[in-house]
Amino acid sequence: MKIGIKIAFNAPREKIWEHYIDKEKRALWEEDLEELQFDGEIKNGTTGRMKLKDMPAMEFVLSKIVENEVYHDKYTIPDAGIFYFCHDITEEDGQLFVKHSLSSDEDNEIALNVLTQIFSDFPKVLWKFKEVVEA
Repeated sequence: MKIGIKIAFNAPREKIWEHYIDKEKRALWEEDLEELQFDGEIKNGTTGRMKLKDMPAMEFVLSKIVENEVYHDKYTIPDAGIFYFCHDITEEDGQLFVKHSLSSDEDNEIALNVLTQIFSDFPKVLWKFKEVVEA
């Protein structure tokens, strides 16, 4: 299962990218972010930890990294399965777009409920991201 949203951005790829990998900049648009830690370089296979307000800290693995283009991380959610948070910077006809999507290898009602719950604020968060990066 996969669900996502895509919005046009008027900013250079590099500026968008730095707002994924720098905790201080990421907290400007992901306002409930309390902790973002990488256990090494920003590359495929690097592990890390993220904590959102009122949520337990979660370990992640960077599952696909292409600098200034692709930032995907993988989380294992207890009793629900493996989930991928995908952040893609693409270009179409000279316009940059940012797409945030969430997917799961699971195909059951639990995964559907998790996807629905997590995705509920994706549009608002992505819009905030756009405002921050374009300011």
